[in-house]
Amino acid sequence: MKVSSAHKSGEPLAAFLRARRDRVRPEHHRLAPGPQRQVPGLRRDEVAFLAGISTDYYVRLEQGRERRPSPAVVKGLSRALLLDAAAERYLRELSVTEAPQAVEGSGMDADRLDAVHQLLGSMTVPALLVNRWLDIVDSNALGDLLHEGLEPRDNYARMAFLAPGAQEFFTDWSELARCVVAALRAQAGSEAGSARLAQLLPELLAHSEVFKAAWGEHHLYEKAIDHKQFQHPRAGSLALDQHVLELPGSEGHRIWAFHPADDATSKALLHLTALRRRRHAG
Repeated sequence: MKVSSAHKSGEPLAAFLRARRDRVRPEHHRLAPGPQRQVPGLRRDEVAFLAGISTDYYVRLEQGRERRPSPAVVKGLSRALLLDAAAERYLRELSVTEAPQAVEGSGMDADRLDAVHQLLGSMTVPALLVNRWLDIVDSNALGDLLHEGLEPRDNYARMAFLAPGAQEFFTDWSELARCVVAALRAQAGSEAGSARLAQLLPELLAHSEVFKAAWGEHHLYEKAIDHKQFQHPRAGSLALDQHVLELPGSEGHRIWAFHPADDATSKALLHLTALRRRRHAG
């Protein structure tokens, strides 16, 4: 899969429209479904009608022959396809006249990275610094221990889908897997031509059928808070509230902080910290 060439051909926009059209039923818009429908969702002419555009123009969008719908058309398509705010923003990014240049470096200079490193170190809960492609750029000591036993740990998507034991570690792995794919698509945004995504996607698509199926569904997920359940090899069952903290001006970097959701998890994290100190002291 050559992500960069697909982006230039308009394929991301076309694929997104096709996937989202399949998910909207006629009844959602109070349209009569009619007999012998040949598509699982709306027909192209129905989307065009609901969006206030011609069927021919919509067909060209889905075929990748038209790639620059106006803001008014984007708004109409969002209404027709029942897109939430995150999905509408993603559609708008795919529809810009010129795709933004992908940032291939860290997106943060050394001083900013050092400052965030110090911030992570001062936090008393597990914390990770994650970029828009879900690379784990940095972590504090507890953050490093949180996913102990899983390899690879350089990227959250690679860890969730490729690490042996991930399905046992993440208690609700199926739900987490869907969220990871949707978060990767949402956070990567319109930068489907980035070298990092072009490197990451083929590996995940080739080695995980679950990822491949989920990526094709074009779900989007932007979280501010979430609940996680882990089965840690040394700490046992962990219940954590995950908070996502935006870092303005950092090219999509976020801090993921995992706060214990119950007393048992608080004690388990203290146990992990004590084990780490004893190990370093020895």
